[in-house]
Amino acid sequence: MRLFAPVIVALALSGAASAQPAGTVSLRPEQAAMVGLDGAGRASRVSEAGRADWAPYDVAAARHLTGQAVPDAPVPEATPLPREITAPAVPRGTLRVKFMSIAGRHSLLVIENGYDRAVAYRARMIVSGQTRPTDVCLVIPNQRGYEHWPHPIERIELYDFRFADWRPGEPQPCR
Repeated sequence: MRLFAPVIVALALSGAASAQPAGTVSLRPEQAAMVGLDGAGRASRVSEAGRADWAPYDVAAARHLTGQAVPDAPVPEATPLPREITAPAVPRGTLRVKFMSIAGRHSLLVIENGYDRAVAYRARMIVSGQTRPTDVCLVIPNQRGYEHWPHPIERIELYDFRFADWRPGEPQPCR
C-alpha cells in the first residue's frame, strides 16, 4: 500500500553499501542511503547516509498512512497526502532513501528525489526470512515519495533505478 502527495508522496546497508550488487540499495529499518544517478537514472553509486531519522513531515505522513484502510490489491497509481502535510524542499541533485519502522508494526520507505526527472525503481522485501517482490510508485521530480506497508519488514532492497517520463498533472503510476 502506498499514498503520495503534491508534497508528493509516491517506498541494509546490511553491512557496507559496497557489498551490494551494483545499483542495489539494501536497508534495514532506521537506515538511510544516498544514491547517485547517472544520465539514464541508473544508480551509479550508493553510499550509507547513516541512521534514518524521523522528520516532522515524515511523522505526519506516517500517522496519515497508518490510519488508512489497506487496499485489497495493489493500486494502479499513487494517492495524494492531505495538503496540510507539508515538507521543505528536497535537496537538488540527490536521491536519499530512508527506511523506517513504525512502532514495529508497519514499515515506511521515504525517497527524496532531488532530480528534475521522475525516478522509477523496483523493490523486494524480506519478511520472516522470505524474499517477496512488492509494487512501488514512481517518485516525481523534486518531491518525496512515501511507500507504506501495514506489516514489519526486516529488510528492503531497491534496484533497477532509472529516470522515467512524467509531466505535472499526470497520475503517478505504481507497479
